[in-house]
Amino acid sequence: MTLSLVTIEQARVHLRLDADSAGGPDDAWLDIFIPAISGAIALWLKDSWRLYVPELDSAGEVVTDSSDEPVPEQDSNGDFTVHPTVRAAVLIELASQFRFREGEGDNRVDQAEGYGYVLSRTATALLAGLRRSTVA
Repeated sequence: MTLSLVTIEQARVHLRLDADSAGGPDDAWLDIFIPAISGAIALWLKDSWRLYVPELDSAGEVVTDSSDEPVPEQDSNGDFTVHPTVRAAVLIELASQFRFREGEGDNRVDQAEGYGYVLSRTATALLAGLRRSTVA
C-alpha cells in the first residue's frame, strides 16, 4: 500500500494549480510525488507513528500499543489523522520539488551543513521536533 500523507486536492490548492487542469499532467506528477515525498518524510522521521496525531484516552494520556508505541488517532472514516506539522512539511516539500523539478533549486541542505538531510531546509526545520534522535 502506498503512503500518501496529503490528498491530491490539498496539494493542488497548496501549489495553486488551476482547477480547470485537474486530471492533467500536473496530477500525473502529483500521483508520483505525493507518495514519494510521503515515504521520504516517513523514512526521515524513522518511526511511522510520528507521522500521526496520537490517540488520547479520557484522562488526556497518549494511548500506546503492546510495543509501547503511540496509537494513531483515527478520523470518522477510520483513516489515521496526519500530524499537522507532517502535512505542512509534505506540502512544502512538494512545492520545492514542483518548482525545481530537475533539482536545480537552492532550498537543499548542502553536504557541508549536515549529513542525512534529504529534504528541503524548510521541510527539515518543520519536522526536526518530531524526528527520533540518532545520537546515543
